[in-house]
Amino acid sequence: MTFKKLILGIFLVFIVIMGSSMVFAENVSADISSHDNTFAISDNNDIQSASEYTISAGSNSTTIQNTINGMSDCDTLNFETGTYTDICIYVDKSITINGNGATLVGYSSPGVNNTNIPEKVRATTAEGGYAISNFATLYLLSASDITMKGLTIVGLDSSIYSNAALYLSQAKGVTIDNNTIEGSSWGIYMTSSPDGTVSNNIIKNQKTTGFLNFGSARTLITNNTVINAKNHGIDVRHGTGPNVQVINNTVIGSKEGIYLMHSKGHTATQNTLINCTISSITCYGSSEVDIYGNTMRKSRIGVLLGGGYSNITIGENTFQLDNLPFPPTFVYYVATADSDYQSATDDIGVYSDPSSYEPAYSNVTNIPTPKDIVIDYDSLLNRTGTIYNVPSGSTSSQIQAIIDSMEDGDSLNFPKDAVFNDISIYTDKNIRIFGNNATLIGYNRLNATDVPEKVRNQTADGGYAVAYYAVLYTLNNTQVVISDLNIVSKYPGYNPTKATTTTEEYKTAGIYSDASTNLTITGCDIEGASFGLFIQYSGDSRITNNNIHDQFTNGMINFGSPRNIIANNTITNVVNHGIDVRHGTGPNVVIFNNTIDGAKEGIYLMHSRGHMAYNNTILNAKIASITAYGSGNEYIFNNTMIGSRIGLLLGGGYYNVTVGQNSYDLDFLPFPPTFVTYIAFADSQFQSADDVQGTYSDGERGNGSFVAPATIIAEDLTSDCTAFNYSAILKDTNGTEIANKTLVFEINGEVYSAATDSQGVATISTILPNGEYAVKVSFKGDSRLGKKTEQANIIVNSSQAVDLEAPEIEMYYKNGTRFIVTLTLNGTGIANETVIININGVNNTRKTNENGTVRMAINLDKGEYDVAVFYEGSSSYDPAKVNSKVTVLSTINGNDVTKIYKNATQYYATFLDGEGNP
Repeated sequence: MTFKKLILGIFLVFIVIMGSSMVFAENVSADISSHDNTFAISDNNDIQSASEYTISAGSNSTTIQNTINGMSDCDTLNFETGTYTDICIYVDKSITINGNGATLVGYSSPGVNNTNIPEKVRATTAEGGYAISNFATLYLLSASDITMKGLTIVGLDSSIYSNAALYLSQAKGVTIDNNTIEGSSWGIYMTSSPDGTVSNNIIKNQKTTGFLNFGSARTLITNNTVINAKNHGIDVRHGTGPNVQVINNTVIGSKEGIYLMHSKGHTATQNTLINCTISSITCYGSSEVDIYGNTMRKSRIGVLLGGGYSNITIGENTFQLDNLPFPPTFVYYVATADSDYQSATDDIGVYSDPSSYEPAYSNVTNIPTPKDIVIDYDSLLNRTGTIYNVPSGSTSSQIQAIIDSMEDGDSLNFPKDAVFNDISIYTDKNIRIFGNNATLIGYNRLNATDVPEKVRNQTADGGYAVAYYAVLYTLNNTQVVISDLNIVSKYPGYNPTKATTTTEEYKTAGIYSDASTNLTITGCDIEGASFGLFIQYSGDSRITNNNIHDQFTNGMINFGSPRNIIANNTITNVVNHGIDVRHGTGPNVVIFNNTIDGAKEGIYLMHSRGHMAYNNTILNAKIASITAYGSGNEYIFNNTMIGSRIGLLLGGGYYNVTVGQNSYDLDFLPFPPTFVTYIAFADSQFQSADDVQGTYSDGERGNGSFVAPATIIAEDLTSDCTAFNYSAILKDTNGTEIANKTLVFEINGEVYSAATDSQGVATISTILPNGEYAVKVSFKGDSRLGKKTEQANIIVNSSQAVDLEAPEIEMYYKNGTRFIVTLTLNGTGIANETVIININGVNNTRKTNENGTVRMAINLDKGEYDVAVFYEGSSSYDPAKVNSKVTVLSTINGNDVTKIYKNATQYYATFLDGEGNP
């Protein structure tokens, strides 16, 4: 450095210290960056470089924390591979953490008075701490640009709701990449930490939620896999602000896969949600959300909207939802939980699907007083006719032979507490069967020859043509009584993702009845099979006091059987429906005083009418306690619903469904809360993958805002010239062209916009080199038309296309570097052609030399400049355009300094030559 430069440097430093900002700005702001540091300065003004620290395998929590405390911003912390136990540490510096496959296992508890949590983490802010009460294995706190990768973090304690494996607060610009987060209540708890990236992580086995983004704006959440997080897979909420991007994640086995709550402006796209029991994606009180390009597999509800949602746009998604074959269970592409009905009393009223019926809602209920249920058990359980006793140890065929010899009105008596194996028997006589606590155990296989021949034979052959496997059949008879009998079905289960109408494992039952009217089944224990009880076309029957459990479809299905009484049954551990009443059943099926624990939908009323469901207790239903799908004139009142996230679900053309006073204790979680839904609606208007597309807002029942998406016609194009026009057409849902609306075109990284003309056509002009391109055409939506995006392909194949190149350059201020443009055809320079170089808003016109080259001097202040280079073409050559960038670096670098009056602190600056050397 010359003496003159040294004097100038001292003079400039003097100006900085004296604080004359105007002189500073006018004289050197073009050539200095106060934050582009080339070195770090310690307290004693020594120049330091960033350092690396290594944690040895087996180090304890204290040792690791002491190492971190001794680090500085920009340092790197490397863990040796291994497992570190009883860990609770924090990082509050801008460092990089390389896990190298190490595993940090937290304490099993926060300790007495939280002493396992570092003192600075739990101390109040007045005491110089961070005042955090959440217990975690690792904390990232109050520092920007922390990077963490390659770690496995295990949280052992999931017993306390607020615990987390990894806890972040005030960690702006954090990068959490390629880690495994296991256990605890929350996997990653990220609060007030904007502009971060959470990517390529495996998050699994959380008692509450896999990843919580709380008030952390502009986070990119991408390529993560969340497995077996009980409540939510990915949860974005509370003032998070715009542009949280949830992209290409996989969530498996949560109640709600992606949960967007009380925040706005998010995008959820290209995610795969699998086996999320309630919904694949939920928007609760959120707004301005785009949901498209996702795959939703095996949830019953695709998208659930609740609690004051607005402007939720659902685009094209792939739905592979949790439907079942005949007898079917239908799915819900979108369900809405309008805020007007979200309390235990606000949901009282009469509801109809506004897609088909008016009015959609009335607050006048008029529930009739239920008639007394009187069942004369003394008469029903009286043995009549000839009594036939079944010998202990009888085989299925021997029992069948006894039944075949009986007459109407006779009684069959099993020995008390006896057990019979490999049983499949039927009665088509009007007999009474008394089990005396005997147990009939069915076959553990599916072999048609195990089914009685008359049951399986076609009607033309004198049979009943029953396609179901069962332990006991009652067919084509009346006044049959089955009492005090244990039925154990050992038929194999089925894969619900592959079940079809030909899946034999789906068609099994403990007791199967068909055309068995005035049937009584009481006091029985029925275990296993696809359906515990399959009651078909067997009206005026009584199904009471049974214990039905462990079915892999429904506990009981009442199919086309009017006026039945279903009362006082206990149904537990059923996969799909507890009690299912459906299909032309007619009026007056009474579902009374039953207890159902653990089904997806506790009571399911489908495609039938006139039922009463009251005084039932539904516990822990995974989707809804009571569902009415396509049914009407129903009365639902005085039921107790505990532990489901949704109380009532109405779908698929329901009408005049009267909801009275019920008791609710739904699946609510405390702060940060998960809210419940007292009643949700899956209106038939939206029940297909295409019909569901549009923009939704909460509103008055029947008048909620739904705007169907616009139609954009964007066709593929092949051009034989590099300069061409591209057009798209905007239409409404009726096919009418829409004028004076703006369409946005994105091609090859550039964005264009154009207004539609009177024919709905918007046209842009562009220049592209030879190649294949995707063009995306978008309409942002308005009050009449919803958002829409379409994509097409463009092929440019011109024989006169030239190659225009303008490489990006990075240079130091006024060091003589040139910006170079070359114009060639098949590798040969094109001379004496005009190119226009637009830089910093100024067009610079230049002629190519004999090599087809332009070399332009750059005389710009420090900064980054976008450059656009144009060639207008000629009769021999097509036009061309290319974008580039010029970056001008400062030749003076310095640190900010905080100086106390007359102390020894000095200001350092580095002066660089044109090559970046000091």
